[in-house]
Amino acid sequence: MRKNFLTLVLLLIGTFAFAQNGMTKFEQLPANSQEFVNTYFKDYKVMYVFMEKEFADTEYKLRFEDGTEIEFNAKGEWKNVSGERNCIPTAYILKEITDYVAAYHKDMCITDVEKDHNRIKVELNDQLEIEFNSKGKFISYDD
Repeated sequence: MRKNFLTLVLLLIGTFAFAQNGMTKFEQLPANSQEFVNTYFKDYKVMYVFMEKEFADTEYKLRFEDGTEIEFNAKGEWKNVSGERNCIPTAYILKEITDYVAAYHKDMCITDVEKDHNRIKVELNDQLEIEFNSKGKFISYDD
C-alpha cells in the first residue's frame, strides 16, 4: 500500500512538472529576454520558444530558423547561446573576452558561449573552447 502511495505521489509530481513544459510565444518571454533578442539578434527569425517549468524554476529555450539557440533563466538572463557551429553575434559578451579572441585567434569566431555563476566558456569555430572567469579574465583552454 505504501509503495502504491509513493508511486502515485511521484506520478502526480512528474505530471505537474511536465504539464508546465511546452511551446510558448515570444511575447511570453521575460521583457529583458525579448529586449536581448531584439537588440542582438534582430535579423534572426524565431522558429519557436520552449518554456520548461520545474517547481519554482523556469527556463526558456529560443530557437531561430538557422539553428541558433538561446537559453534564458527565470530572470530572463541569457545562459547559453549556441550557433550550431556558425558564428554568433558577440556584442553582449564581455569586451575582455571578445578582445582576447580577436588578439589570439584572429581568424576564428565565437560559435557558442555559456555563462554560469563564475565562469564563461566560449567555443570557436575550430571547436577550441576557452574558459574565462566572470570578469573576462582568461583561465584555460580545452580542445
